[in-house]
Amino acid sequence: MSTSPFHDPRATDLLSRVSEDISLLRQDVRQLFSHTARHTLPAGARGLADTARNRLAAGRTYSTDQFRALREQINQPATAWIGGAVAVGLIAAGIYWFCKSDGCCSAGCDEEAEDEI
Repeated sequence: MSTSPFHDPRATDLLSRVSEDISLLRQDVRQLFSHTARHTLPAGARGLADTARNRLAAGRTYSTDQFRALREQINQPATAWIGGAVAVGLIAAGIYWFCKSDGCCSAGCDEEAEDEI
């Protein structure tokens, strides 16, 4: 008695070939997953890690250069800051003394204001 439900020899032959193909496909899928897990994914992860490492190094270099440029702009000698403050103070004192004295229309402005009224 035949184990195949088909009594057609051609159908039985095709069924056995399909079964064999499915078995080979399962083996190929297992090998693909195994190869991917052992070789492809680690290589891809290494590539991503290398890219990230290079990008971080480039970012670190860029930020270091930017901080150095900023520091060079800010790090002027203290004498320049003090000299600037003294100059501003002298100008402010001169304006104050000029307005306090008779030169800033203290008496002249009052007389002109009375003439206009």
